[in-house]
Amino acid sequence: MERKASGLRKSLYKLLTDEDIQSLKSDIAAIKADVSVFKFNEGPCTCYVDAVDTVYVRGDVFPDDVYSIHPRDMMSARAVLAHEYYGHRRYKDTPLKQQSWNDEFRASYIAARDTPGLSGQDRMLLVLDAMERAKSVGVTIKWNNFMRSVVYGSNYQQTET
Repeated sequence: MERKASGLRKSLYKLLTDEDIQSLKSDIAAIKADVSVFKFNEGPCTCYVDAVDTVYVRGDVFPDDVYSIHPRDMMSARAVLAHEYYGHRRYKDTPLKQQSWNDEFRASYIAARDTPGLSGQDRMLLVLDAMERAKSVGVTIKWNNFMRSVVYGSNYQQTET
């Protein structure tokens, strides 16, 4: 049975409270992103839009930490912000079609690899999300040492077989 993101992040229709926004701004500072790029309670969903160089942040920035086991549903708000800012914004105006599997794979992988201030859990879920993006279209990705160390731990030793 194929595992798909079940869409169990919080609703994009949930309005962010002032407290939510302050918490998200702390996350933005922790990942050393430019807070002026982020707009709260605006836009169609939590996403980066190239044409206006803006990360829109809505209620779906928050994870479902109860019902889903899919990495995309479990990612923290900080990991989602990193995915949009470091993963998509860095590569704006590239030839990859927005929201294509490889655009999303790259965004999660780059965010996991390059974002300061993420926890090990955030990095792991971003890598697993990247792999799920490829798997969903039947593409096999060869795991590299970075991916293995993030998912299996820094003491992971590859054994030759």
